Amino acid sequence: MVAKTGGIGFVLMLLSCFLVLPVWGLDFQPGEYEVTSKVEMPGMPMQMPPQTTIQCLTKNDPLPDPNADSQNCEVLDTKTKGNTITWRMVCDQDGTRTESTGSMTYKGDRFEGTVKTKMGPEMGNTTVTVHITGKRTGNCK
Repeated sequence: MVAKTGGIGFVLMLLSCFLVLPVWGLDFQPGEYEVTSKVEMPGMPMQMPPQTTIQCLTKNDPLPDPNADSQNCEVLDTKTKGNTITWRMVCDQDGTRTESTGSMTYKGDRFEGTVKTKMGPEMGNTTVTVHITGKRTGNCK
């Protein structure tokens, strides 16, 4: 149980490891967004409540918390098709390696997406799924 509880914090850290991409071609309105993340982790006795944050998203940084470099993550295989961005990311945090795939679809002043993270043996070789939604609340402050 301790490993799985620690895994939740690690998964939430991974949420902050999004990439930086320009939004050419996306139906995306820059501004302040209310971003809600819901974590699904197999074997958890209780579901975690959704977590909501307010973030400023720009044309150059359309995904929440674009700081993969500072989290020892490498973003690979990034693709944009229509209004959807997909990516693969590998992270090594204190010897714990994880691999994630993500997809984010934009709809003007809203977005939704999913990130699936395969945790290493230190975290029980489980796959954690995070569902993310966002809605624009106004201009960045």
